[in-house]
Amino acid sequence: MSDTIVQLGWFLPLALLCLGLLVGSFLNVVIYRLPLMMESRWRQDCCELLELAQEKTESPLNLATPNSHCPHCKNAIKPWHNIPLISYLLLGGKCGHCAAPISPRYPIIELVTGLMTMALAFYFDLSFGLLGAVLLTWTLIALTMIDVDHQLLPDDITLPLIWLGLLFNLNSTYVSLTDAVIGAMAGYLILWSVYWLFKLFTGKDGMGYGDFKLLAALGAWLGWQELPMIILLSSLVGAICGIALMVIKRRGKDIPIPFGPYLAMAGWIALLWGDDIRARWVPADMPLIIGITGGIGSGKSAVTQRFEQHGITVVDADLAARVIVEPGKPALQAIAEHFGDDILLENGALDRAALRSRVFLDEDERSWLEQLTHPLIGQEILDQLEASRSPYTILSSPLLLETSQKGLANCVVVVDVPEEVQLKRAMQRDDNDEAQIRRIMAVQMARADKVERADIVIDNSGSLDDLNSRVEELHGEFLRLVNPEH
Repeated sequence: MSDTIVQLGWFLPLALLCLGLLVGSFLNVVIYRLPLMMESRWRQDCCELLELAQEKTESPLNLATPNSHCPHCKNAIKPWHNIPLISYLLLGGKCGHCAAPISPRYPIIELVTGLMTMALAFYFDLSFGLLGAVLLTWTLIALTMIDVDHQLLPDDITLPLIWLGLLFNLNSTYVSLTDAVIGAMAGYLILWSVYWLFKLFTGKDGMGYGDFKLLAALGAWLGWQELPMIILLSSLVGAICGIALMVIKRRGKDIPIPFGPYLAMAGWIALLWGDDIRARWVPADMPLIIGITGGIGSGKSAVTQRFEQHGITVVDADLAARVIVEPGKPALQAIAEHFGDDILLENGALDRAALRSRVFLDEDERSWLEQLTHPLIGQEILDQLEASRSPYTILSSPLLLETSQKGLANCVVVVDVPEEVQLKRAMQRDDNDEAQIRRIMAVQMARADKVERADIVIDNSGSLDDLNSRVEELHGEFLRLVNPEH
């Protein structure tokens, strides 16, 4: 449950429910009119290409005009007859002018949109992440119904959805930008490859290009790590529904079934429960990796030390970063050539304090250093994880959520303390002034964002006894994940 629910109670969920009902009414318009608008555009393009006379229409159709009206009597729907869900119930499901029946589909879409929007309040705090989740949810609902009706996933929606996902992840709202870009590319190429393999073997089109773009969009929003689960869930649900339709409606196996709705459902499940599913689905032959992160001075090392006391292997990304720049390593040579020999100590080792002061003051220099070291650190981490033999392994990294390292962890634990505690501890430990510590904190992911994206939060502002008890509790939970009989 989000912290906002705890603080505001039911205000946010109810507000989102009302907003979702209103937007659901608008989505009904989008679902009905957008395909007609596209068809009209295609006809005009064909007429221009064939040099035929343009078809004349009574009034242009778009999302704003003409006003909504009854398809039977053509009377405009009055504002008080257009209140989401309520008007349908008060009118008894009939037109207020001619008493013709109104399809129950319209209030159902409004209600589903309202409930799905409200559900987001329980998983996201009042933040940029909640805004993105709401927009993604509405878009997936519209795409689902359009695909059901027309077996069409419009580029007018799927392409902007890809770019919007990358935009939200510029600051790692859901995943790092790198993971989002890889997710978009992989999402498209995976289904594109399946499409062509199926066509080569059968001579038939197995799916449409819109499916490629929708999976690319989900990859851009949720990262490449969620793609296997989305594909598995959508394929499973699609197969079950397809078989059910063939049995119940006696549909032939050659009748196409839209795949977009199943991708959309699986993507929404991954948005809310993806990390939780991956954290709890741990095959017997696959090691459980617990990622631990936290801001500077949060006490992350104190937490990992207590796990080590239980015999658990800890792979520390900071130590891996030290290993790759030891004297004689290629990375250290490249750093010295780039920054100059004054970045080295007298014994030839890296002067980490001098390097830190250089890169935290210069965005370009920090970017250069990250491009050099992150792949090497990643490989060193992989080697250490593979060598681990404890029941589960701790991956400790200050940049766990900002980099692709998150994909290595089945569960993300964030060690959290108030900002003033961070400052005090970091200044005492590193002998740095407050300005330097604040500069470091400024380039790290915001504390609230870390907490929002965590599976588990350890509040380390209490006593050592409190910390010991919490680690002991989590150690037992992780052992049970590996061995339920423990």
